[in-house]
Amino acid sequence: APVPRRAAPATRHDQVIRAFALTLLAALLAALLPSAAQAHPHSWIDVRSAVLFADDGRITGIEQQWTFDELYTTYIVEEMGGGKKPSPKVAGQFASKVIANLEPFRYFVDVTVDGKPVKPARVTQYASEMRGQRLWLRFVVPLATPIDPRRQATAFSVYDPTYYIAMEHADLRAVSLTGAPPAACQPALERTTPSPSVLARAFSMDAGAPADDTLGRQFAQKVVLTCR
Repeated sequence: APVPRRAAPATRHDQVIRAFALTLLAALLAALLPSAAQAHPHSWIDVRSAVLFADDGRITGIEQQWTFDELYTTYIVEEMGGGKKPSPKVAGQFASKVIANLEPFRYFVDVTVDGKPVKPARVTQYASEMRGQRLWLRFVVPLATPIDPRRQATAFSVYDPTYYIAMEHADLRAVSLTGAPPAACQPALERTTPSPSVLARAFSMDAGAPADDTLGRQFAQKVVLTCR
């Protein structure tokens, strides 16, 4: 899909943008961005997903690893650390703060069975740290009821509903199966092709525009499992 990635950073004004830090910590409330920052998305996350299987072949959860782009890592860490340089303590506190605010949004992980959404259980496993110049977050989204992908059509997508943040698996190597019997399941990564009107809407929106929680789905990748 013709989605812009790693756009040139916007000029940093006196009123420093809070961007992704506030987007998540304030549960998707719009943040203040410089007037030069136009169009969605405003931030990028590289996603890695692991589908977690029990011994009986059922899926019990989806592990997420998110790596934030360097520019927004800087904003997040400075916001939390009061403008100080990144420290292991500050980076480690990020996970607990953000997970609670992601809960009402199903942690940005949309799992479906036979085309219907599946409710996750509460996340209790999470961690965050600096990896080089980028902030890394890991957490496990447990399923309230395990899924049998051999009998139920199973898929999931990872996205910000407002498309304020672009979230993508780089390729199929970013999707793994943990605990699955050998050759029992095969994942496929389906990419969306937004319509010209959707692209125009995304490019025309600025940070001050009202949140549109239908936009992110138009750009979301889908991981589809085929199991036997």
